[in-house]
Amino acid sequence: MDEEHEDFAAKLILIEQEARLVMEDLRSGAMRERVQQILTVAQLLRARLNVASSVILPAQRPKNAH
Repeated sequence: MDEEHEDFAAKLILIEQEARLVMEDLRSGAMRERVQQILTVAQLLRARLNVASSVILPAQRPKNAH
């Protein structure tokens, strides 16, 4: 994983942590469901980033990729 991907993964982890903290203070309702959706999306994006990083090895990346 390059520096840009690592930075993005770190930001996703922060989003997950913040969402969990907010959910502790919210009762059931629309707002809690929205925060749960944010948490789920952050987790899915991080999982996809991890898979993509492990499947696409640096030697296999196109030379024009950033």
